Amino acid sequence: MLNLSVFPDFLAIGGLVLVFASLLRRTRQTRLRYWLVGWVMILVHIVAQLVYLNVPVMEHAGEALSLSMLLLTSVSFIWAGHDRRSGWVNGFAWSLLAAMPDVVFVVLLAWDVGDRAVFLSLTGLAACTAMGLFHSDRRGARPRERRLLGSVVLLAYAVQAVLVARDALGAALIWMLFWHYALVAYFFWRGSDRTTLGVSFTTLSFVAWSLVFPVAAALDRWLPGLGIQNEAWNLPKFMVATGMIFTVLEEQLGEAKHAAMHDPLTGLPNRRLFAQRLDSALERSRRDRRRIALLVIDMDDFKQVNDTRGHATGDAVLAAAATRLQSRLRVTDTLARLGGDEFAAILPEPGPDEAIASQVDRLLSALRAGFEIEGERIVVQASIGVALYPADGEDEAGLLAAADRAMYAHKFTARDPRGD
Repeated sequence: MLNLSVFPDFLAIGGLVLVFASLLRRTRQTRLRYWLVGWVMILVHIVAQLVYLNVPVMEHAGEALSLSMLLLTSVSFIWAGHDRRSGWVNGFAWSLLAAMPDVVFVVLLAWDVGDRAVFLSLTGLAACTAMGLFHSDRRGARPRERRLLGSVVLLAYAVQAVLVARDALGAALIWMLFWHYALVAYFFWRGSDRTTLGVSFTTLSFVAWSLVFPVAAALDRWLPGLGIQNEAWNLPKFMVATGMIFTVLEEQLGEAKHAAMHDPLTGLPNRRLFAQRLDSALERSRRDRRRIALLVIDMDDFKQVNDTRGHATGDAVLAAAATRLQSRLRVTDTLARLGGDEFAAILPEPGPDEAIASQVDRLLSALRAGFEIEGERIVVQASIGVALYPADGEDEAGLLAAADRAMYAHKFTARDPRGD
């Protein structure tokens, strides 16, 4: 006989598994893979509850499976936030293996094993495997943060050991689930590139999920007649799922916006974003009565590179040139690719004319140094035209036109230095 009270949860979690599987096929994110594994484990957790509660023969096995899946879900979610760029073999399997002492702990507890020495041994082993995992993996947290996290984990297992020593095995289980999901909240927040609404909502939802275990136990002990339905305790799970989906959508929208404003080859701002930043720079300069230098950079005879060495080599040269030019500019400057082999740079507060001329020389020297492309050295020349606000123009069109004229004059002079 099935425990139909959790059947709606089974349908809801099953639907979430399908949603995350669909998202994984579309985005191919490693993090989504770990999320999907976690939600599959939650589905198994629900299935165990669906079956074992009303089948005495399977009660212990079902409870052991249910609790194990709940614990391993936290491990999967922790790893998703810890190092979402790594593959399956590079740590996730070791994380699951390191969690085995905790899994054995909950399995024995589900089977009503009461030997405190066994549970103390498992707690100590779990602490050792967790610290070994922290020590061996150096790609995630910085050394100071890793030491702090290691101290927190040791403290968590120390509290668990105290509870076991006092024969409070049920409280030790509640504590274990609480701090695991609290750690999930931290790693989810830390593993996110930006603190967005979706990230904040999901982090708080994980905190709420972690608090379900001690709050439910406290209410069951001190207010047994309160009668809170199971659906209320499951709410944080669905809040987490909603937040995860919202976070993925935020990231997709952010990537789409970035693609619309940046050049796909070099990653630099494209003409559209360049125009926006130039307008903003002009507005500030009008208000503060300061100069702006606009540089237009064009590679000389770049068509020969494409014709003689192929477009793939030409693209590699452009990408390398963008990186080289960017390294010669200040953080406050904007370098953009306007199209083809043409770049432009906005220099707010460029300083005196001598400083601008020195900056132009540095950029030209950076390009003349050449590039190593697939074992072949390619040297390119460039022409740079400079226009100053407000002397050479007071708006985007005027400045670009003046910089283009200066650039072509430089190109003509370089080809015919006698001016004939």
